[in-house]
Amino acid sequence: MNIIPGTNGELALKISRFFGVSPSYIQVEKLPYGEKYVRIPFEPEGKVYVVNTFFPYPDEILFESRLIGDILRERGAEELVLIAPYLSYSRGIASIFGEARTFETLMNILDVYDRIIAVDFYGNTEKVESVSAMPLLAEYISEECDLVDPVVLGPDEISKEWIRYFANIIESDYGFISKIRVDAQNVVVSRVNADVNGRDVIIADDIVATGSTVVQSAKKLKSLGARKIYVAATHALFSRQVYADILKAGVEDVISTDTVLNFTSRVSVSEIIADRVNF
Repeated sequence: MNIIPGTNGELALKISRFFGVSPSYIQVEKLPYGEKYVRIPFEPEGKVYVVNTFFPYPDEILFESRLIGDILRERGAEELVLIAPYLSYSRGIASIFGEARTFETLMNILDVYDRIIAVDFYGNTEKVESVSAMPLLAEYISEECDLVDPVVLGPDEISKEWIRYFANIIESDYGFISKIRVDAQNVVVSRVNADVNGRDVIIADDIVATGSTVVQSAKKLKSLGARKIYVAATHALFSRQVYADILKAGVEDVISTDTVLNFTSRVSVSEIIADRVNF
């Protein structure tokens, strides 16, 4: 078995430790004129796992992952598994006439792999095996934060499944935030269907990027009398400026996983991914 890190494959180191092996390193370079160079300097051994998270530079990592997969196939890999802790385009399903079906294209490009393992991936496909980091985030917050009468809130109805897991672990009730998205950067929070007055609130989301939903939600929750507000996110794609805006809006703390390395990454998904690796 080989565990191969790509450009964004830092988690390969942690995953490898569960099996007492070292990662199998390959040569990946970005040439001065922007093209990718990939070389596999060894013979793959049976089942091969390629680790590459799709942030930053998701399109570049997508193409790189395809190149790696093609070469491994040529070199005789028996089974190819892509571990993409954060897999992009999970919501890229065309809903308006003329929109590109980015999700379908993603799957077509990655069809060189027999399996794809991702964390909290909610695209509709049988090929992606999604494991959830929400129980890990809930356990961390339950242990590290001195919660007072907590309530867990999801950013929309789509989040119902993971919000329920989260609430069960911290033994709280849960609710949802109703919002109207104006564009990628702006949302209007219209309603919160839970009593938050005098209570600690955890906003649990799979992805936080622009931070607009979190910022507006925090302002709304504070106006409704929320005590402390925490944000738990699987994939932290935000910048330091967005992080500052979130704190200014009244959020006490932001906790994320290491699917994407960020200054808020405090929970590792390496073990739940290793559980899906057949050594």
